[in-house]
This record gives sequence, C-alpha cells and structure tokens, in this order.
Amino acid sequence: MIRFESPWWLLLALAIAARIALLVVDRRRLAGVFGFSSFSLISTRRSFRAALSGIPFFLETVAMLLLIVALARPQRVVRMSATDRFGIDIVIALDSSGSMAAEDFRPRNRFNVAKELIGNFIHRRQDDRIGIVTFGVRAVTRVPITFDRDVAEAILDRSQVGENGDGTAIGHAIATAVNRLRTSKSRTRVIILVTDGVNNSGSIDPLVAAQLAAKFGIKIYTIGVGSEGPVPLPVKRQNPFTGEIETVYTTIRGEIDERALGQIAHTTGGEFFRATDALAMSDVLGRIDALEKTRLTAPKTEKIDELYSFPLGVGLALLSFALLAGETWWMKVPA
Repeated sequence: MIRFESPWWLLLALAIAARIALLVVDRRRLAGVFGFSSFSLISTRRSFRAALSGIPFFLETVAMLLLIVALARPQRVVRMSATDRFGIDIVIALDSSGSMAAEDFRPRNRFNVAKELIGNFIHRRQDDRIGIVTFGVRAVTRVPITFDRDVAEAILDRSQVGENGDGTAIGHAIATAVNRLRTSKSRTRVIILVTDGVNNSGSIDPLVAAQLAAKFGIKIYTIGVGSEGPVPLPVKRQNPFTGEIETVYTTIRGEIDERALGQIAHTTGGEFFRATDALAMSDVLGRIDALEKTRLTAPKTEKIDELYSFPLGVGLALLSFALLAGETWWMKVPA
C-alpha cells in the first residue's frame, strides 16, 4: 500500500495548475493582437530550437510536481499480520545488593554468574514476554514485559552490583514485579526472584507481597543464590597512606532466609530452589524453563519504506537542467 505521510503538500499542485492555465490564456490573448493581410511577408518555418522552446517550461513544471510529491513523503507500507505465539509472561527480579559481589562462584561473583545464566534463560524463551526488575534497598523496573529479548538481554548485561543501594528489599521487589504483571492477559504469569539474602529494607513485607501475587494468580519461583559457610567479598576502600582506592577482601557468611523464600513460593503455587554454585543455578533455570505455556498474540507491525528520495532526486535534476538550458541554449531562440 502506498500512502503519503504529509498529503497536504499535494495542494501546492493547484498552484502549478494555475500557472499553466495563466500561460495558456496569455498565449491565446497575444495570438489575436496582430493581424496579417498576407503570410508571405513572414517566415512560416520555425527553427528546431524554436520548435522546442517550450521544453524548459515543461521540465520546470514536471520538476516542481515531483518536488511536491517528495514533500508529501510517499511511503510503501507493508502490514505484518499478527501471529499467534505460545509463551508466558515472566518478570525476573534480580538482587543487586552489595553481597551479590561475593566471589563464591569464582572466578566470577554471584551477580555476574546470575546475569549470564538469566541472559541464557531469556534467550531460550523465544515466545515469552520478559520483564526485568533489579532491587537493593529499593526496586526498579529495568525492562517492562516485552517480546524484545535483545533489549532485555542488553539492559540486563548493563546492570551493576549496588545500583539500587546496599540493602535487600524483597517485598518491594515482589510488589514491583506484581505491578508489571497484574494487567497481563496471559493465563500464566510468573516471577523469578533471585536473591542471596534476607529482607532487610523497604516497607513491604515479602509474605504480604506474595499474597498479593497469589490474588492476581501470579506464581513466584524463588532462587537462593550462594554457597553455605564463609565466602570472600571484595570491598573497595581508600588507602590512608597513598590515597588510592584499592580492593581488599573480607569474609561474610551466607544469610539466605530459606524458610521465608519457601513460604513466598508456596503461597503462590511456585517453588523454592537453592543454587550453591553456577551449575546448580543453571539446572534450576532449566527446570523453570519447562513451565506451562499459553497462547499470546504478538502485536501487529508495519514495515515502512520511504519513497521520497526518487521524486526528490529526479525533480532536482530536471529543475537544474531546465534552468541551465533556459539560460544558455534556449536563451535566444531564433525564429
């Protein structure tokens, strides 16, 4: 289908038509001014250039019409029909608190391993809509639920430890994820909560948030990340002697509240998983990958090709040629 993005420019064609009409009227009026008793006194033969003297005006007219068409921005529109897709709506709530920098998943820390494995999980979910929430002392929606996995993976990859403050607001994270899913039309809606700590921030109790999720029919799968026992945690501090920022290691002990995470999952009909290393977390995400599927409809899309460049280029070329020829070859046309 061809359409014009700015069709009002086409009204300028009326000015071109008016110009042609005035020229025709003027020629007819001038044709009756002089009378000749005999054509033997004038030459009836016209030179080749004289016969073509109207070409510059004709080319200018065509050029102006083409430029008007270019201003109206012709477009070729191809409408892509909506296709049925089979998937679920998923929001991933990822803990970004400072403890996620612990390096018990060496050579990388918990957060980087979680990002990589979640990114792989997103990539496998070809027909799902994905959303991402990261949380620390507060929860922030990084990606509203979308079919665009490339965008979700890119934004996830840019997430950093500590970007939402150093705390763990699990209740706030669940409530934020529920808010993203509550208007979804999908029959299956899921929150995947990934954390390595206990709720110590925010004003929303995690269990209350889980009950809200259950009210909307949203399942929560909770994943406790981190090995048991003491783990190394890098800490940046300023050297009092040199003033330089350096990294030192301290030891922390995992404080995952398995009981609370289990209650959250149970309240919504989900499951709690414990991931003590990268392999275990990969297995957990693999199990969640086998979730029930439901029918979704992808949004209708349009492919739009701009076509103004052709009439613009031809119009400018014709106008340039007409002006140049009118000032040179046809400037003085012999009879």
